[in-house]
Amino acid sequence: MKIFLNKQTQKLATLTVASLILFSCSSDDDGVDPVTPIVEPIVLDCSYFDKNPDVHLTDDPNAPVDYIVTCDPMTSGDFIIDAGVVIAFESDAGLRLGKYADGKIQMNGTADKPIILTGTQKDKGSWRGIQISSDNPANRMDYVTVEYAGQTGRNGWGLQGSLIGTYGAVLEMNHCTVQHGHLIGFHWYNNSKSLTLSNSTFTGNDTPIETSVNHINSIDGTSTYTGNVNNYIKLTSHDVYQDVTFHKTDVPFLSTGFKPDNGAKRRFTFEPGTTLLMEAGSQIRFQNAFHFNHEIIMVGTANEHITIKGKEDVAGYWEGIRIDANTNPLNEIVFLDIANAGSTNGYPNGAIQLESSSIFLKMNNVNFIKCFEYAVSIQHPSTINFSFSNFNLDNTPKMFSNWSGVEILQN
Repeated sequence: MKIFLNKQTQKLATLTVASLILFSCSSDDDGVDPVTPIVEPIVLDCSYFDKNPDVHLTDDPNAPVDYIVTCDPMTSGDFIIDAGVVIAFESDAGLRLGKYADGKIQMNGTADKPIILTGTQKDKGSWRGIQISSDNPANRMDYVTVEYAGQTGRNGWGLQGSLIGTYGAVLEMNHCTVQHGHLIGFHWYNNSKSLTLSNSTFTGNDTPIETSVNHINSIDGTSTYTGNVNNYIKLTSHDVYQDVTFHKTDVPFLSTGFKPDNGAKRRFTFEPGTTLLMEAGSQIRFQNAFHFNHEIIMVGTANEHITIKGKEDVAGYWEGIRIDANTNPLNEIVFLDIANAGSTNGYPNGAIQLESSSIFLKMNNVNFIKCFEYAVSIQHPSTINFSFSNFNLDNTPKMFSNWSGVEILQN
């Protein structure tokens, strides 16, 4: 693996090597082998990328840094980086790969020879980063480190992140590291197409990942997300247009709320051990304007509860979960800890709200923790198919209410 040397260190190393070579030539009998001189990096400016629509960057074992990039070109052709390549980016520099095109992007690092994309200065946000918008299904990054990127403001991009996917991007990303990034380490925008992520590390960033619920299916426990300023995976608010699974990860998800789109039936699965933090005033709603009987599979275990709570430990911090006109027989909520939910302004204000006369839901082993007033609010108590057991109120005043806030007493 190469060690990045700054320019002064390179010059010193070169002078030292030259002295060794001169000394070794002074005697034919001392048995000292010639020392290979250090190779200076190749400078890539925008004229290089203008002249080379297809780019293939190769490794020179004798160069501590193979290339220095001085600008932020837009590429449209194939962009290939071989194992072991080290690229240093100056301030205001970066790469916009596949802009308005579908060129193949492949960064082929290995465990022994990772690819390093770094800054000439070792400060957060010292260079812009990597922006991917190619939708080529062959796009992949293996054993790549992206560090000290995310430059924004007057000399940065409007998009935030060290490694960015946008405009229909497709990427398979394995054994990569995104570290020491300004604002967001890895930002996969909702308008990207698909993401496959595994065995990667996001650390030392302000926030490790920001994306929408539509791209969480491969954000799972094979990767690590700790050691950042904000230790959560931030989810932006967008309608969900596909089946999604919330996996157990080593940091929680932070959500501003979500609901399915109006395109088709969606399946929402929450793995045991999943934790969601909810922003102030947010809501999870399992319905939209059209009624598609979406599937709600929120099944924890006795040892690994699912936890959904406010970002702040305050009663009524977020609105709660609303299920509307959904009679799917698979709907089930088991071993859930729901905390800090319920409207503080008007009714219904249950942590879980069952709207309409057409509901099918099984619930058991649910803890309602520090919710504002009611655990469950029901619009039509006599007509819905709602079975429950083992509900526990923990600093939550009451169990059931109707839609107007009148308490429903259990027989």
